[in-house]
Parts: sequence; C-alpha cells; structure tokens
Amino acid sequence: MEIKLRITRENEDGSADAIVDYDDEGQIVLIQYGVVAMLKEAIEQEKQMGKKKDLKKRIELEDAIQGMYNIHEDLTVLYEHHANNTMTEDELSNTLLGLANMVRMKCERLWDRYISYEQLDKYATKEMKQRRQEIMDEWDLDGNDPDGRC
Repeated sequence: MEIKLRITRENEDGSADAIVDYDDEGQIVLIQYGVVAMLKEAIEQEKQMGKKKDLKKRIELEDAIQGMYNIHEDLTVLYEHHANNTMTEDELSNTLLGLANMVRMKCERLWDRYISYEQLDKYATKEMKQRRQEIMDEWDLDGNDPDGRC
C-alpha cells in the first residue's frame, strides 16, 4: 500500500493544500477512512443540532406508508367486481386510470411526509441548509480547481 501526501501551499490559517498520490490499495484505505470519518461527523452533527423528530410527523409518515398498502385492497375490489359483474371496456379503463392517479398522489404524499420527517429539501432547518451550503462551497464542482482536489 502506498499513500503519498505532497504539500502544495501552506495557508495563513495553519492549514495547507495538498495533493495525495496513492495506489489501488491506498485508495481503498482512504475511501474506508473517509466514509468512517463522514459517519462520525454526521453523528456528531446530529448530537449538536439536537435533531428531534416530531411524533406527529412520524405518525403522518406511517399513515402515508399504510395508504400505499390500501392500493392492494383497491385492486382486489376491482378484480372481484370485474369478475362478478359485467364492466364495459370504458368503465374498466376509467377505473384503472383513476387507480393510477391515486397511486401517483399517494406516492407524492408519502415522499412529502418522508422529507418532512427527515427535514430534507423544503423542510430543512436553517442550520441544515447552512451546513449543506458550507459543504458545497468547499467543492469546486465546475472543475476549476488548480490544486487537483476535486
């Protein structure tokens, strides 16, 4: 395993910019270490932010998940009704289209309840949005990084 760190610039705040060279085994070790470090940081942030999930939001999420299971019952009723009664092709098509729309709406509701429960996207707290922005600001996603860090 080989991992080499080459300092390219020392900064006034005591930090430094560096380039890391590594072989395949070194890459695996660095990735494993990075994942563990990110998980530790996330756990610490979770503690510091005092993230407390609201019981009401959890119940809403569970209700939305349960609503997805009701689709099975709806399809069973349609199947039984179609088998025991004569439905025209239009009636069957309209019923299936209605069920498809209900499934889409239930999926959207479920997703909204999930992101609300996890405080993601539009439900994120100011602190979370600020931390995400800080992380994004650390990375040059346009490829204009002269030190080769990204």
